[in-house]
Amino acid sequence: DLATALNDRGQVRYLRVEFAAALQDYTAAIECQPGFEVPYYNRGLVRYRLGTTRGRAGRPGRDRRDFDEAMQDFRKVLELNPQFEDAALSLKQAILDKEEKQKRGY
Repeated sequence: DLATALNDRGQVRYLRVEFAAALQDYTAAIECQPGFEVPYYNRGLVRYRLGTTRGRAGRPGRDRRDFDEAMQDFRKVLELNPQFEDAALSLKQAILDKEEKQKRGY
């Protein structure tokens, strides 16, 4: 189906480090099928990765929003599928990393 195809294309783009394009594909997959938890998880992973790198790239502030958006996606996954263990672990890690960045002042 279209949502799966968009999610799969997003995966290819993610692996190519084409994060903006991957985010677009995951968001389009979500719009096609809002109950499909996998693109929420994948989009959360991209946002998490951006949150861990943007502060180092001289974009303070945006990285915190990336973490917030990643956590929102991981929470949505768990709302749709409470047994999705990778989403639970990713949510915990995003929370810890955001707190650590705040402690360090970036």
